[in-house]
Amino acid sequence: MAALTNPGDYAVKSDKKLATAVRRALYQKTGLDVDVRPVPELAGMHVRSNVRPFDLLFGLGRTTSALPGLHSPGAAGLPGLAALRTASRWAIIRYLWAFHEYRPQIYLSELTEQVRFHQRTLLSEHFGIAVATDLVEQFILRRPAKVVDADAVTFDPVLAEAMRNLKAHKPDYFWYDTHAGRVSDVVVVEVKGNSSSRQTTVRQLARGVQQVLVPVNVPGATMRRIVIGACLRGDALEAFAVEVPDPDTRTRRVALESLAEDEGSSPETLADIDEADDYLNTEVSQERLTVEVEDLDQARLLAFAGIPSTLAGIRVNPGEIMEAVSQLEVIDTARGAFRCETTRIPVGPRSLNLRTGVAEEFLDLLNRQATSPRRERYRAQYETGIYTRVPGSPRGRSDEPLTVVTSADGCMLSVSLV
Repeated sequence: MAALTNPGDYAVKSDKKLATAVRRALYQKTGLDVDVRPVPELAGMHVRSNVRPFDLLFGLGRTTSALPGLHSPGAAGLPGLAALRTASRWAIIRYLWAFHEYRPQIYLSELTEQVRFHQRTLLSEHFGIAVATDLVEQFILRRPAKVVDADAVTFDPVLAEAMRNLKAHKPDYFWYDTHAGRVSDVVVVEVKGNSSSRQTTVRQLARGVQQVLVPVNVPGATMRRIVIGACLRGDALEAFAVEVPDPDTRTRRVALESLAEDEGSSPETLADIDEADDYLNTEVSQERLTVEVEDLDQARLLAFAGIPSTLAGIRVNPGEIMEAVSQLEVIDTARGAFRCETTRIPVGPRSLNLRTGVAEEFLDLLNRQATSPRRERYRAQYETGIYTRVPGSPRGRSDEPLTVVTSADGCMLSVSLV
């Protein structure tokens, strides 16, 4: 496990030279001149140090659990994209082997080299999500945050109504924080990744700038639009980031038109562009936004614990979900009890046990009024970082001691070889 738990470094680039290159690439492709800047929190960093690959995988799992439609029927009528039942477990298990134990820089293993050219899009995209999660949660918001997938939102009239045909051209995620029961900070993030070159990364970031321009502003909240890319060059990992501050309506309209052209300018998309004018300056309802994103984040937590659910199920029939939650394994730690799903993978005569779960108190859908105060108390324990390591064990089985990593959003991850 040393390759996962030994801290290391990866390169970070977010400076004026990068921002200028991205701005130029965007202008050359679309004629759109956008104010692209470095991300202030990352501008002087150069190297992200003292990060554990284990934490990158944990972040990847927590973020990919925000997938919309996990409840939808798939092959054989099984719900939740059955083979990927919780995106968290799948994302973590898939890349347990991907890191070399050598440090100080985080290198990918030789095994990675053997598959990257056949699965490089998937590999680089997922490392992009891992890096974006790390940078947003550790440095940009700098406090416990929540995340929802942009494809799942209905509160944004441009994303949900005017530009429903943008498909993959939407941004990826909304990270947000709340204060006094209202959304107070929103970070719209588009994630990119490649295994080729920095030049490719610049083109990808330029594309991402267009995508983060799509969402409408949230009244009463600080809103930022950031593009983060990861490049796997050789066996090393590099991150790149730029930001678009306060775009005006004309800039956003031109960006939408350019994205629609890339989609092929179907009649439906062209109609959406005409309709988008009515939505670009629409103010999102804070009340609707707050309710929806909190429920979407609750769905993410349930998925991370192994219970894919619908928003309708959370709101209308929480009893069934709570019954499923009660069947999950309980892990007791000094931070409290966690309900989790356990995956056991044979490794010769031994077993690799991977557990992903959520603090029991966050899964009480029958007492929703107490959820926010519970989260605030839990978050208060994480003033100096997102992750904490504590000892734990399955309830009633002290013969299997575990090292449990918990995060400020109430999630937990444990990997053990028994």
